[in-house]
Amino acid sequence: MSSIAVVTTLLVRRSQEHQTTLVAHVNVWSADTAGRLKEWTSHFMSQGADSFTAGRQALAMLYRSTTDQAQVMAYADDFWLITMVCLAILPLIPLMRRVRTEQNEQARQSAGRVEALPAPND
Repeated sequence: MSSIAVVTTLLVRRSQEHQTTLVAHVNVWSADTAGRLKEWTSHFMSQGADSFTAGRQALAMLYRSTTDQAQVMAYADDFWLITMVCLAILPLIPLMRRVRTEQNEQARQSAGRVEALPAPND
């Protein structure tokens, strides 16, 4: 499985988890939420929508705001994970073996896979 697929899967799952958590804490009866809905409703009414449509659009804006926040939180989780993986790999770098060009050439010659370039025709 590629690392891009893993990161994308984690991003989607964490976004869904954060959205579930955030939506569970949204209460239309709280003063902050009611104030925001009222602002959005009046904005949409000033754009020509009737009160019912403006209220629905305000709820849609509340939902969009929640999903946007969940997405940002999911990206933060993914970046945290990628950072931890990179930091975990850093101590392994000195243990890696350096392959030199001469070693590569000797390995090719010993394997009998040396391909000579054709001589130029004069």
